[in-house]
Amino acid sequence: MILTQILKTLATCILVISFLLVTVSAYQQYRSISALAELSDATSAIVIRLSVEELAYVDNDGKLHMYALDPAKLDNLQTRQLIGGENYDFQVSMSYEAGGEHILGPYGSAPLDDRARCSLAVACALYENGRFLPAKLSVIAWCA
Repeated sequence: MILTQILKTLATCILVISFLLVTVSAYQQYRSISALAELSDATSAIVIRLSVEELAYVDNDGKLHMYALDPAKLDNLQTRQLIGGENYDFQVSMSYEAGGEHILGPYGSAPLDDRARCSLAVACALYENGRFLPAKLSVIAWCA
């Protein structure tokens, strides 16, 4: 009788400890996935801000051409942005074809090896020499 009570108590303790370990592990996994989702959202926000505002080509009439990028604006680009209360650093490069593939960049600091990074490349146009060329804007972002 005493042996069965000891075994029941031991089995209960093992189940409680197992439940606590699984709960802690699941919470850590949730936090990791949540941080990666935030980084992915921030990278998307950075790409959109670059292609719609900061790097967008403005013609002589002052009209803003979204998703048509002006390569001259890359030199003065700030590669740190505050998004949702977090600072994100990023690196930008552009590639386009005009009689062969040309790559502009990278602009910004190199990604840190000990931090999670997210990269995103989007199709856009590049304004060069009075014409629009098909191009690709690439961004690598990480939490600062």
